[in-house]
Amino acid sequence: MLDVIRRKLPRSAALWFAAAALSAIAAVAAVQTHVSTLEATRPDVGAPEAVVVAAADLTRGSTISATSLEIVDVPSSLVPPGAIADPDQMVGRTLSADLAAGEVLTLTRLASAGSGPIAALVPPGLRAFVLPAGPPAGTVRPGDEVDVLATYGANSGRPYTDTVASALEVLSVEAGDAPSSSTSGAAASGPPIVVLADPLTVERLARASSLALLSIAIVGDDGR
Repeated sequence: MLDVIRRKLPRSAALWFAAAALSAIAAVAAVQTHVSTLEATRPDVGAPEAVVVAAADLTRGSTISATSLEIVDVPSSLVPPGAIADPDQMVGRTLSADLAAGEVLTLTRLASAGSGPIAALVPPGLRAFVLPAGPPAGTVRPGDEVDVLATYGANSGRPYTDTVASALEVLSVEAGDAPSSSTSGAAASGPPIVVLADPLTVERLARASSLALLSIAIVGDDGR
C-alpha cells in the first residue's frame, strides 16, 4: 500500500491566503455598508400608484379611444395633480393639448365633457371661424398659421386687396371639396378650414367673405 504524502503549505503561503480572505470579507462589508448608506439617503418616492398615460403621441383635438391610453405604475410622489386612474371614463373625451407617448393624462389636458371637437379647442374669449375655402388640400394642418386676404371688385376692372386677418391658427381642416366661388364669395381652392380668431376679427372675416374673394397665405416658421 502506497503511503499518502501530505504536503503542508509553506507558512508564507498560508499567511497570504489568510490575508486574501480577510480582504474579501472587508470588501463585502464595505459594499454592504455603502448600499445601506445609499438606501438610507435615498428619498422616499412613495408606493406605486396606477395612473393613465398616453399609449402613443396624441395631438390636440384628438378624441380618446379605448386604445389611446394605458395604465402604468408611478411612484406616488411623482404623480401629477389631476392624474386619472380609470381610462374607461376618458373614452370619447377630447384633448385640449398635445400628449406625448408615456405622458400622464391629467384633467387639465381634457376639454369639458360634452364639448364638440372644435368647441373643445376654443379658449375663452375667442371664436372658431369656418373659412369656406382654404389652401389646396394637404398644404396646411392644425397648428399652422395663415393670413386671410380679401380681393374686392374682382369683376369691376379695378380690384384691390386688403389683409383681413394675420397669423390665425388653423384648428381643423375639414373633409370635402371647397364650395364654388359663386356661392361662397371665396376663391375656391381647397377644403374649408377652421381658424381661431377674436370676435372682432370674426366680424371682419364674415363681412369679407360676403363681399370679396378670399385668399389664404401660409405663415412660415420665421414669421412666428
